[in-house]
Amino acid sequence: MNYAVENKKPVAFFINKCDSDRVDVDKTIGLIREHLNPKAVLIQAPIGSGPNFKGVADVLNMKAFISEGGKAKEADVPADVADKVKEYRTSVLDAVAENDEALMEKYLNGGDLTAAELKTGFVKGVANSQIVPVFVGSALKGIGSEGFLQMLCDWFPSPKDMPPAIGKNDAGAEEQRSPANADFSAFVFKAASDPGIGDVCFFRVWSGAVAHGDDVYNTTKRTSERMGHLFGMRGKTREEVEKVFAGDIACVAKLKSTGICDSLSTKARSIHFDPIKFPEPMVSLAVFPKSKADQDKIGNGFSKLMAIDPTFKMHIDHEFNETIVAGIGEIHLDLMLERLHERYGVEVEVGKPRIPYRETARKAVKVQGKYKKQSGGRGQYGDCWIELSPLPPGSGFQFVNSIFGGSIPSKFVPSIEKGVRDAMQKGALAGYPVVDIKVDVCDGSYHDVDSSDMAFQIAGSMAFKIAEEQAGAVLLEPIMNVEVSAPQSFMGDITSDISSRRGKVGGMDSAGDVSIVKAQIPMAELYKYSTTLRSMTSGAASHTMSFDHYAQVPSHIAAKMVEEAKKAKEAPAVEKK
Repeated sequence: MNYAVENKKPVAFFINKCDSDRVDVDKTIGLIREHLNPKAVLIQAPIGSGPNFKGVADVLNMKAFISEGGKAKEADVPADVADKVKEYRTSVLDAVAENDEALMEKYLNGGDLTAAELKTGFVKGVANSQIVPVFVGSALKGIGSEGFLQMLCDWFPSPKDMPPAIGKNDAGAEEQRSPANADFSAFVFKAASDPGIGDVCFFRVWSGAVAHGDDVYNTTKRTSERMGHLFGMRGKTREEVEKVFAGDIACVAKLKSTGICDSLSTKARSIHFDPIKFPEPMVSLAVFPKSKADQDKIGNGFSKLMAIDPTFKMHIDHEFNETIVAGIGEIHLDLMLERLHERYGVEVEVGKPRIPYRETARKAVKVQGKYKKQSGGRGQYGDCWIELSPLPPGSGFQFVNSIFGGSIPSKFVPSIEKGVRDAMQKGALAGYPVVDIKVDVCDGSYHDVDSSDMAFQIAGSMAFKIAEEQAGAVLLEPIMNVEVSAPQSFMGDITSDISSRRGKVGGMDSAGDVSIVKAQIPMAELYKYSTTLRSMTSGAASHTMSFDHYAQVPSHIAAKMVEEAKKAKEAPAVEKK
């Protein structure tokens, strides 16, 4: 709904399951007007209710359609719903008249609108979102759905009734394209992979026409393409077409470089349309190939899946050497991994992604790192003193050279820094990278013969490890900004759940009946949060999250993590015995 409003697209509603005892059409239309769109008007009236629901009455054509054996049979409007149909029709006429001064004047003077005037006004109102049609029916029993589809064809705005598409030409100036323009332009809004014919692009033609075998220009990729295989999709059936016109949606196979959100046009009159804004993935999983053969194929499989679904992402976490996939929900990820297996023959196991914890120091210390080795020939000697001090959160790492008097030749200082940086990658506390510290090399000594870059690199590493242990090292965890949108009735459960996850509520807002809670929650507590949220709110909530900052891990949790890290470090030694 929000996406349609933002993109200025017409909206219609279909109230399904009218054969259920719990459905109250008048109450539902009231809720739609109150919380979603005040312009909503009923276009169909239900005939019967609950298990006795048997058809719909079309308020525009004043006809009834009774379902018999799964097929709709035209009939007169039953007497028991005639008053409701007249009431709904009056609401529609009021809405139509409001969108045209001439029709309004005629309507207020008591004149009846002709069928042509009614249709023209209705189409105009739907196109500019001043009329929001509402239909009723039961999709399972096929009641009302046929009439709904017929109304889409007969009474809804055609492409020429809609506002033109806006893009930018080669000069960067705004340009409009509509069915009235003869120059071809189109936008690719979907991509798929068909085992029979390969990659398929779904495109909408904004202006002009394109025929089988035509050459077009991809203004996004700056390449030429040949439209060699045009067809339309009717369910799972492909229907070959020779030519596609403005307003049509069609498919083309085997394009060289075209993908989702690409613009197509003629090269002489090129135009580029803005890409679709897809939602950011919210759920992440670590995936591990089951075999060496799967590992060899997994990269290519994920690349093809990302090409057809921009909401699916994959990246390599180099810190933990893990393959991470992300999507908009767990069901989405399950589906994509199923496709990975079915289409590309890759089997994977999934797990919880490791959390990128960090370590830092809490006090300043000064220590010595001295490496001395004598092996009969030339030895190794490196000696340095460093001062380690904490920096404000987010400062990163600073290395300072305060040596004076030549106690360490300047050529060895970069080696000390390299040793410090190497040691920082695995902190002494639990093996996580160390951040937000300053290291100042302030003194040391060297040997004319035995000192070397390697010796000072080892000395710098030794000094840093000693310094971190003495500097009150602590663990840091990533804190995420989380924004949850849900009906007000669920806010109590949502805020309680946030507190149970060590989260802090930062504020609450509202948009109609929807409340928005903003909170900060540790990343470690958000695994499978979308599943919990969906279960808690019966699917009525949505959420977004983004990284905000690092904060110290509570001491009781940090103690457990340090203990686990020590056991993991000792485990290989135990196995060797």
